Amino acid sequence: MLDARQLEAWERDGFVILRAFADPATGYAMERETIDAIRADPPAAHHGERGYVLANGMLIQPEGKTPQGAVAPEDYVAKVFNTHLAGAAHDFATSTTAADLVAQLLGDDIDVFQSMFILKNPGAWGQPWHQDSYYFNFNHQPQIGLWLAISEATLENGCLSVLPGSHKGPIRKHHPDRRPGANQGYMEILDLDDGDAVPVLMQPGDLLVFHSYLLHKSVDNLGQGRRAAMVYHYGRAGSINLNPPDIQAMQDRVTRWIPVRRSAKAA
Repeated sequence: MLDARQLEAWERDGFVILRAFADPATGYAMERETIDAIRADPPAAHHGERGYVLANGMLIQPEGKTPQGAVAPEDYVAKVFNTHLAGAAHDFATSTTAADLVAQLLGDDIDVFQSMFILKNPGAWGQPWHQDSYYFNFNHQPQIGLWLAISEATLENGCLSVLPGSHKGPIRKHHPDRRPGANQGYMEILDLDDGDAVPVLMQPGDLLVFHSYLLHKSVDNLGQGRRAAMVYHYGRAGSINLNPPDIQAMQDRVTRWIPVRRSAKAA
């Protein structure tokens, strides 16, 4: 739960960082389970596929370019979606601690609908400025993101940056990622004054709570190690996807709505 000072920061900035929110061992268990899933069905068996679904419902998205020093199967993976279906990632997403936090901001009738284990191996690209609600075009707004640091997030290895207060504005126009060879489906906001942006430096177990209208980005991993994170998105139960059918079909592959909490009235 957020205290009065944290709630004030939330309203003002659109995000709050909760230091040591989780035991780092929780994140390491998520990482181990994710890597085990990748090794059981590695990208090498799915050459040329932009994403493939495992038997357990997880979707593996390979890197768009061969990462530097790649050896193990997980070195070739950018993200793993739908990790909240089982294991340590599910336990955290549906825990009372996480539910209390999200319900404080969205109300009691909430679902976790997306999760991503982001490996961000050395040399991996960052993601341009964007707003999550551009993708999550639902009838109920906003959504809440929980970004759990599995490893240290630094300027060198591609931490997030956020634009405080930008959640108070509208959803801006997004354009296709202009970087040559970009193939992750990223969109970006152009002509942005980001002089007030701040980096989000984190230690394992720290949690970033952020509004889905908040402008945020990450930069490339120029370090020597992985910058791993588990990211969850929560929305109001019964939300309806307003995107065109073709976009909905793509999103259906990387979303799984799981009830987290229901009010007594809804129950």
